[in-house]
Amino acid sequence: MLYDRTYMKSPNHLFSRSFCDQLIILLISCFLLQAIFGLILSLSTINNIFAFGISNLKNGYVWTVLTYGLLHDGPLHLLFNLLGIHFIGRPVEELLGRPQFITFTVIALIMGLIAWLPFNNSPQQYIVGASAIVLGTLCIFCLRNPNQPITLLLFFILPITIKPKWVLCGTLVLELYGFLFTELSGYGGIAHSAHLGGMFAGLLFFLHNKGSLSFPLSFKFITSTKSRTSKVSRKHMGSRYRVNFGAASSLKEETDRILDKINEKGFGSLTDSEKETLENAKKLLGK
Repeated sequence: MLYDRTYMKSPNHLFSRSFCDQLIILLISCFLLQAIFGLILSLSTINNIFAFGISNLKNGYVWTVLTYGLLHDGPLHLLFNLLGIHFIGRPVEELLGRPQFITFTVIALIMGLIAWLPFNNSPQQYIVGASAIVLGTLCIFCLRNPNQPITLLLFFILPITIKPKWVLCGTLVLELYGFLFTELSGYGGIAHSAHLGGMFAGLLFFLHNKGSLSFPLSFKFITSTKSRTSKVSRKHMGSRYRVNFGAASSLKEETDRILDKINEKGFGSLTDSEKETLENAKKLLGK
């Protein structure tokens, strides 16, 4: 049965959890360690070892390219990133699949630095936080489901229903405004440029997952409706799997194969026919 599968159950130990859950646990643990060592060492000492800045880069501290994402400025900074990873990162991880999502988190952190460094290259400036990952996952989620209504708690109190495309547009406007009028002026202390870098990484991975972009930077364009129809037709004609929905054993075997594929590569790897098979299986099992 579907609920007997290991990835349909609640994990009982750390290594069975999703990468987002593991990342949340890691960030909380690092924040507690940061607070403990902050009682012994100065903040500048911790930043000199683990945060990212031009000084650390010149000193050869290459690990700070990734470890800066494990540090946070305070509880609120950490809380917002944890909420983003939990509510937005988890469905994106399901879409991309675990291996590709892990790759995405690394690329998002690096893209955040690439966008931040040209405008913040003073020896006294450092960057910390996993916000580039959160903004990148937000970009992927909103582009993947632009018109699917979602309900948000405004100020954690007022529920509002809005389409993800407007969330993405609003976020982009706010980040651009913050970058142009606060970060470039040296005010605010928020790395809006790194947020924009994370969003750009999300855009690249969305295009890659959609099939419009392959790395390194090879775009694919469909020139006509005819060519698109022919491509889809060949894809379906070449499918090796056919399901007899009148036979329970055939349906179960095909459903098992599709669920294994989702577990390995993510939901986005399914063909239209495989998605239709899951819908049919859901209807039959619901009878």
